[in-house]
Amino acid sequence: MINVTYSGDLLTAYKVTGDNNVPRGEITFQADLSPLKTTRGGKPQESLQPIKLTESAAKKWGTSQLPRYSGSGSVAEEGFINQQWMDGQLIMIGDSYFSFAWLPISHQIFFGRPSPELALKMLREAGNSEVMGIGTPPPSVEDDDVGKMRAYITRCLDETDAHFEDEVLEGKSNEFSCIWHNEATEECFFE
Repeated sequence: MINVTYSGDLLTAYKVTGDNNVPRGEITFQADLSPLKTTRGGKPQESLQPIKLTESAAKKWGTSQLPRYSGSGSVAEEGFINQQWMDGQLIMIGDSYFSFAWLPISHQIFFGRPSPELALKMLREAGNSEVMGIGTPPPSVEDDDVGKMRAYITRCLDETDAHFEDEVLEGKSNEFSCIWHNEATEECFFE
């Protein structure tokens, strides 16, 4: 789970839940969303060309191309040792989904927003919590009360897990379970 913020044209994704390599609270990736890019020398640089979709993928997503932006992704050894930045790309997939690719290691993660219903449910339950207080909005990233943040994120994770378990029990499949293959198959949605 990540928290995405914007400052000017810079999108920054902070880890809300961490892992053994990049812990909670650290930046996992950043992307420059400015329409006009400049290099360090101040010279104009071309924006990345969009990814062209296959005909079947274009029907599915309602567009024939996916915009993408240059960025940097954080990588580290276990314990956040030898942390470094590597080239990456943010790829926008419709209105509610995006991915970030760490290019040198060919690693890509897909992200999606929770449905409005799930988001409202999480917010409603957070407002009724003894830890959060009735009617209190979710804590901000700058909030110093780690207990509040931990309680809120735990509830969010529990709700998300319950939501996906309900979908599996109801027989719904995840339409994004297969977006990219390195092979040309009917399941491959990128050219």
